Amino acid sequence: MKKTLQEHFVRAALIAAAALGGCGQLKTADKELKAPPSGTIGVAELADRLGLLLRYESPYRATLTDRINSVMVFADPEGRAYVNGVPVGPAGGIVAAGSRLFVPAGLEKKIRPALRHPKLIKAPPRPLPPPPAPRVQLGPVVIDPGHGGKDPGAPGCNGLWEKDVVLHVGLVAANILRKRGVDVRMTRSDDRFSELNDRAALADRVAAKLFVSLHADAAPNRSARGFTIYAPAGRMEQAGALSSAMVRRLLASGLANRGVRPARFRVLVRTSCPAVLVEMGYLSNARDAALLGRREFQDWLAECVAAAILDHLTN
Repeated sequence: MKKTLQEHFVRAALIAAAALGGCGQLKTADKELKAPPSGTIGVAELADRLGLLLRYESPYRATLTDRINSVMVFADPEGRAYVNGVPVGPAGGIVAAGSRLFVPAGLEKKIRPALRHPKLIKAPPRPLPPPPAPRVQLGPVVIDPGHGGKDPGAPGCNGLWEKDVVLHVGLVAANILRKRGVDVRMTRSDDRFSELNDRAALADRVAAKLFVSLHADAAPNRSARGFTIYAPAGRMEQAGALSSAMVRRLLASGLANRGVRPARFRVLVRTSCPAVLVEMGYLSNARDAALLGRREFQDWLAECVAAAILDHLTN
């Protein structure tokens, strides 16, 4: 079986690192350290800072990955680090303490520029075809950009706020749908606060065919990322087709898929029509926040949301 150049490179690095310690084990000092040196961080924290997952850790090496990156660090006398098979350094100061591996805090700045970043999907096919000729109006549907006004929602990087991201996505999605003959009602069209009960009540008042609430997530674990679809607990089957359409369309965004989950959010359980709440990525994750802060990516998400709504209305 043929191997890629990168596979040969990583294999050679592993063999060389093992050879430096003798007998198949690496030694970072004459005796095992009981506490990490000052100015170091654990590889788990390094992974968290970089938005990667810690796939493997031993006192001698660690592997950090995501969908498009692989970072390997080795605790040999020189302290080796590789990003996608390319050495980054000089590293130095990578040591074991107990059963854990520690690296200099400054290693993050050396690794970050070498990481590959996801590119926005710009090539056809787009989520939606060109607008069709005018036809019989569909709907009504309610789009609910979460939070607003005094309630900013989750904070992200560089002054990014959930209420601003979801409002833009909601407005663009509504404009796309209206061009395709859909009667769209918004719970808010600007930066104002609206009570949760009032948002849900709008759907029943206009006899909406469906209700879509837009949000962006946050979590203490900064490695958490991807989109999540929530459907009303106890009525998952009612929202099944809408949930499936939303997942299928959002997969085109390149965000990780965290699946469909039941929830008792007030905007879901107080509506009688099929309803979903869409968490469009994590503002607490550096990679998701970098995407969600870009207007072109917000527009792309709006197209995905609009396409899912159209799928539900026309099938």
